Amino acid sequence: MKARGRQRGEELYEHGGEGRERHGGSGPRSRIVEAIAVLLLARPMRAAEIAEALGYPTRYVSSYLSYWRYRGLFDYENGFWTLTEAGEEYARSIVEREMNSRVAQYAALARKILAEKDSPAVNSKTGGAAAAGGGGVSGGFSPFTVAETGLRSKKRRERRLTRNCIRALLAELELDEDERTVLEALLDHYARWGSTYTYLDHLEKSLDADRMWLMNILRLLQAKKLVYIYNDRRLGVRVGLAKPLREQLRECQL
Repeated sequence: MKARGRQRGEELYEHGGEGRERHGGSGPRSRIVEAIAVLLLARPMRAAEIAEALGYPTRYVSSYLSYWRYRGLFDYENGFWTLTEAGEEYARSIVEREMNSRVAQYAALARKILAEKDSPAVNSKTGGAAAAGGGGVSGGFSPFTVAETGLRSKKRRERRLTRNCIRALLAELELDEDERTVLEALLDHYARWGSTYTYLDHLEKSLDADRMWLMNILRLLQAKKLVYIYNDRRLGVRVGLAKPLREQLRECQL
């Protein structure tokens, strides 16, 4: 884990080129660093508190804190992490950026509302009478709308059942913190998209993880017959849920 922390420190600039455009190459490129900075803008916090708020392992968050303390964003005193002057300026720039983005989103929604034409209310009785006369539009919901609503409701129920099964499954498994983090990411992908596999580069990006660390964890999970690793010559390394795990999920969802 210490080696992973050092690698994360050395490679923080290797991930997230999108962030480089946001910060003009002068600041961190990782969203987790942005999230930590915004949290510390509220008050000094312990690493464990930050990790709990963000949903990451404490050791994982600590590696970022330590590295960006060296880079001058964070400071540590009496067990609490704080922002330096540069860190506070950085955090406020993130808040301002996000607020501007939110305002732009609401402005777009407001313009959309104004652009929509008002639909005249349909009196169901009048509509029914007109329909009886042979040329009106009947009141109530169309069969298409009802079917579409029912389908969405069914999909929500299925996703809820899947997530309940995942929680029950994870509660039974003996995993360390890192193994649980990686397996949860694969299971979350399954719950969201219905796919039992993803690709290593996608998983690496979603976890914002170091590849060497990620491969080590995946091999441990493979040894426990929870995942498989397959090298697809055309598309890259594929990572998926092992057959015993897929069968457990299928049985739970029946």
